[in-house]
Amino acid sequence: MKKINQLLSWPIMIATVSFLLFSSCSKDSADKKQTKKITIYTPVFKSKAAVLASINASSDEPIEHAGKIYIKDHFIFLNEVDKGIHIIDNSNSFRPVQVAFLAIPGNLDIAIKGNTLYADMYDDLLALDITDVHHAKISSTLNNFFVGRSWVNGYSVNINNQVAVDWKKKDTMVMFDPNVYNNCDFCMMGGPMPLANVSNATGTAGSMAGMVLMKDHLYAITERHSLSIVDISNAAEPTLDSSFFAGFDLQTVFPFEDKLFLGSAVGMFMYDVSDPRRPVSLGEFTHGRACDPVITDGQYAYVTLHAGDGCGGDANELHVIDVNDLLHTNLVKTYLLTKPTGLSKDGNLLFICDQTAVKIYNAAKPGDLKLLQQVKSDEPYDIIAANNKAIVVCNNGLYQYDYSNINNVRLLSFLPTKK
Repeated sequence: MKKINQLLSWPIMIATVSFLLFSSCSKDSADKKQTKKITIYTPVFKSKAAVLASINASSDEPIEHAGKIYIKDHFIFLNEVDKGIHIIDNSNSFRPVQVAFLAIPGNLDIAIKGNTLYADMYDDLLALDITDVHHAKISSTLNNFFVGRSWVNGYSVNINNQVAVDWKKKDTMVMFDPNVYNNCDFCMMGGPMPLANVSNATGTAGSMAGMVLMKDHLYAITERHSLSIVDISNAAEPTLDSSFFAGFDLQTVFPFEDKLFLGSAVGMFMYDVSDPRRPVSLGEFTHGRACDPVITDGQYAYVTLHAGDGCGGDANELHVIDVNDLLHTNLVKTYLLTKPTGLSKDGNLLFICDQTAVKIYNAAKPGDLKLLQQVKSDEPYDIIAANNKAIVVCNNGLYQYDYSNINNVRLLSFLPTKK
């Protein structure tokens, strides 16, 4: 899938050097070396002032690489990876209409409180007034907030009041030793940046979210191992409260009541945020290295693991974890899957995006999931399911389904990506 994979925070140029360094360690490397095609990206810069001044772009901007989704009121906010946010009027689920596009280079995440939308522009956090979605206004900016995204593809992307707005691509061949590379944990470091369901007072995010809201605070993965807390009691003027080490290789954040469940490439980390400014660690659940979104219903946590995409490992499975006692969690069961990514839960129905289909399970007994339906899909990435309606981001577009009759899941609408 082209989405978040194209935004690896680990610089491609450094990865290229790594290939050469590690392949030179073996005495007989000359006999083992093979060639591998990689893509080198070179940024195209534009002044930050010009970028912010033209944030309201054409509503006709095509969907090319759909990323994360966020639902607020009757709108769907769909991330266009690295380029901005499509705003879709979903008043009529049969005929969703693209009504606006926010041109935000480097954007991956979305969160909304009232009429204020929060979005990352590479390492900056923007607060935008979207009272009129056709004429969004910048309320404030937290500069250098997402420290882990200061460098992309080997370049500083937000420097000297210049922002990378596009990338020139060039394919090239490099020499590497497959035996060394395939067994090199170092080479797998850096994986995708965090590609969660939030209360209705704010909105609803998908399970791949790296930034979520809980009442008057925003929690975001700002570095590979760090979570930052932002005070949004004054929604238009967010202020950084603190940052702390929250776990290794963080990828996703899922809020539930007064708890945070963090998915990472090595496991799940849990925090009590009853005091929103002082999270308290409740423990962790570890697993083999893999990409890892997490959701929970308060009794069980559901964790999908998939191999590759910079995360390492070879697991493609679902872990069901008993979290009734967060200090003493235990694995209930592991289910083998193809290559799962996002997931969602509505009552006893569990939805999992799994490479060629959205799989729907009866989860009344988490230790004995029953597959009810498979909705054929083109690399489904993330899903939000609630009130008998599912919104799914796929490689070829945005789908909406009605699952009020689980034996007859109906397609309501489809917005295609531009090919």
